[in-house]
Amino acid sequence: MTPDKTKAKIHVERMMHRSSIAIAGESAASYALLKLIPATGGSGATMSLNLAMVLDVSGSMYEEDGTGKSRLSRVQEAAIGALEYLRPEDKITIVAFAHNAELVLPATAISQKNQIIDTIMRIDMFHVDAGGTSMDQGIDLGLNELHRIFDPKRISQLIVLTDGETSGEQLCRQHAKRAADTKINLSVIGVGTEWNSGLIKDLAALSNGKWHYIDVNQIDSAQKVFASEFQSLSSVGFQDVEIHLMLMKDIKVRRVRMVVPEIKDLNLQDLGERHFSAKLGPLEKDKTSRYILDLSLPKRPDGKFKLLDIEVTFDAGAANRESSGAIPLEMNYTAAGHGYINAEVARHIDEVQIFELNKNLQEAISQGNTQEATRVAQSIEKKGEVMGSRASKKTMLAKQVLAEINQGGRVSKKTQLAVDDAARAATE
Repeated sequence: MTPDKTKAKIHVERMMHRSSIAIAGESAASYALLKLIPATGGSGATMSLNLAMVLDVSGSMYEEDGTGKSRLSRVQEAAIGALEYLRPEDKITIVAFAHNAELVLPATAISQKNQIIDTIMRIDMFHVDAGGTSMDQGIDLGLNELHRIFDPKRISQLIVLTDGETSGEQLCRQHAKRAADTKINLSVIGVGTEWNSGLIKDLAALSNGKWHYIDVNQIDSAQKVFASEFQSLSSVGFQDVEIHLMLMKDIKVRRVRMVVPEIKDLNLQDLGERHFSAKLGPLEKDKTSRYILDLSLPKRPDGKFKLLDIEVTFDAGAANRESSGAIPLEMNYTAAGHGYINAEVARHIDEVQIFELNKNLQEAISQGNTQEATRVAQSIEKKGEVMGSRASKKTMLAKQVLAEINQGGRVSKKTQLAVDDAARAATE
């Protein structure tokens, strides 16, 4: 592909962790921050949406959790309220699932809002047996409807909500992979504490999608999650975005992480000939996303050297691929010593380190290793205190983990989920 640079709609900024590097041995670790900045203007117009909502209506959704409203009622209100972020031409499909699943509303334009609201309010009155949780069947029906109305000029999005463990876990994973292969974006929402967080994270990772956590004890939590998700979808201007890294000889890329709008690992694919790519999914118009490259750099003589070329490819709604063109990432080498640290890059690296510590914390808790969980929670607490106010919530939750271990020797599922949710939260 020969890009027309005048048509590039996603601008790329890049900066290294240090202004220069000194390598005494054969190689050294370094980091780079990439900013993807979608262009403003008509060429970056938002894209229409085909949305499928797959909602759990099992018996546990009637629990009130001390709020005076059932989980189902709170989700219904949140979903209806979030419709205001969608446009009349957007389409929505609704699937209800429990022991079985049913397509309760085929793809319908948002302009038919009364019909959509009526379906949401009656979602537990269809032919679904409330005595079980078969999320795999719900996802399958939602995907089938999105495939039926697939339009390459529209964003295809599946949102799944559950509050419990499900049967058919492997089928769920297969469906998530199928979504990714067919350019359907997936978001999975867990309500309460009884859902399988490991499975939901797997589904998000397999589909290059997202996961959310609704705290059932906070009456407005569902509203915030649905509003955030729908508002984000209505702002998408670019879909099927990929980043390509073409490395110079002896340069290695160990991993790529998104750090804004959230922190998450990206699947890095080796295409051969020192060419790697990662799928970024959809990007919102006028909203910068950020990524950290974890690199290994070889020894070089003094001077400026190109490390790699960066290319971003995307679909801006015309159903054809466009490109940013190849953009070089360079590094200054000097035997005199390391140069100054870029504070913006360092800030994101700090947050990534808490993210990684949280993975270790979750593993220690799941294994019942309270000694290791205590050690890691203390590390998170100290790291958070160094980071200051922007990490106050993460520090507070680490202290909560330590308090629960000291009081009873175990950490509640609710605290685990809150820690996990906070760890991936990013600051602009």
